[in-house]
Amino acid sequence: MAFLVEGIVNYLQPGSEVRRIGEYSTAEEAIATAQKMVDEFMRRTFKPGMNPEKLYTLYKTEGEYPFVFRDDDKTVNVPGFNHAHYARVRAGEVCRGAR
Repeated sequence: MAFLVEGIVNYLQPGSEVRRIGEYSTAEEAIATAQKMVDEFMRRTFKPGMNPEKLYTLYKTEGEYPFVFRDDDKTVNVPGFNHAHYARVRAGEVCRGAR
């Protein structure tokens, strides 16, 4: 079994786009890749003085949402990673200066 990471832009809107990020042999590798996608967006978008809610709002409106799926017949988002929850936590950390 493999784990797939796909990024979605304009989620739940007409014209949403799906991009295959990669295929990994473990869920941990796939989750690390998905987290890295969110981290890179946060670091790239953050401006000094920005508060976490503003950064998270920018993620929701402009970010690429990573989802991790199994490649078998149970193609649901794997437990252990929720992009929205992770992005909210990271927004707070980035705004406090944590890496």
